[in-house]
Amino acid sequence: MKRTSIIILATAVFAGPALAGAKMSYEEALACVERVVPAQSYVTNALLPSDADLADIQPMDDRVKIRVGLSWIFDDSHSHFYNAIEEGYFDDEGIDVELVPGGPGKNHVQTLGGGVVDIAVTSAGSYLPRAITSPTPIEGITSVGSVLKGAPAAFLTISEDLLGKELTPQDLKGRVVAGGPFLEHLPILLGKAGLEEEDVTVIKAGFTPDALFAGAADFYFGWIFNQTRAIAAQGYEWNALMWGPHGFEDFPDTIVMMKEDIAENPELGERFMRAVHRGIDFMLENPGASADNVLKHAIDAPHLTKDMVLHRYEQQAPLVTKGDNRLLETDFAAWNENTATLVQYGFLPTVNCN
Repeated sequence: MKRTSIIILATAVFAGPALAGAKMSYEEALACVERVVPAQSYVTNALLPSDADLADIQPMDDRVKIRVGLSWIFDDSHSHFYNAIEEGYFDDEGIDVELVPGGPGKNHVQTLGGGVVDIAVTSAGSYLPRAITSPTPIEGITSVGSVLKGAPAAFLTISEDLLGKELTPQDLKGRVVAGGPFLEHLPILLGKAGLEEEDVTVIKAGFTPDALFAGAADFYFGWIFNQTRAIAAQGYEWNALMWGPHGFEDFPDTIVMMKEDIAENPELGERFMRAVHRGIDFMLENPGASADNVLKHAIDAPHLTKDMVLHRYEQQAPLVTKGDNRLLETDFAAWNENTATLVQYGFLPTVNCN
């Protein structure tokens, strides 16, 4: 059957009384975040290029080599970096880049703090306030840009009675949801929707949506541009309830640097981000050629095909270009709102609101 596109619903951030499962009201949590760990203290847009910056590029006099710790293995998650290498954007700046793969058990924000890499990428921007407020904090880190401006997480379904309609959290009631560790945050979405935890049955699952194919689950909780490829390959129609508008948004693929490194050599940070910006723009304007670049570098994902990469591009584009901001630009207010939701529901206990 033909694959369908998702429907993303816009919902307002909750600003009412405390909800079931919440530790405090949203207003109290937001006030705490803005006082204790405001985004402005660890997020900056200062390194992002203007149109004038993009129009006049001259390499540095002396080439610089840097190591970039990725959020995942060498797959199609990092097309902007691959493009910047293959299309010569890093070379234009006088930068030699070594990409260091991430993966299970590898947290390059930690290796950045230890000086092993010069720049890190984290798969969840929400990790930063946790790292900053930890009893053993990673000090001096700052986000300098986010590739995705919203959470790609989604409840995916192939159930015929759920296709062709705008899904809401109420469609989860009485259903079985399969997924991984991130589902620990499910009480946030349920609380906002006025549902109880017992309204949904959760079963553990790996990185593939096999539970859907086996009929063991009504929904699989995954990423909109990953598991949908496997679903489409099996010939199923699918529908999705996006997590972000109903739970909390996030800023995946956030690029992180050390504040002291930026202060010491702001030009290098600006040049690096300009090359990454051009890499993202190349993906958006030349998806076919960008997919070819991905296939050259995605050595840890030999199963990838060009069509699979293009599927990812199609599904992630709304998150890359979301809002009126520039590519990579972060909205401080949105970041604070996300953090406040996590604090409200007790998922950031290291943020001391007292």
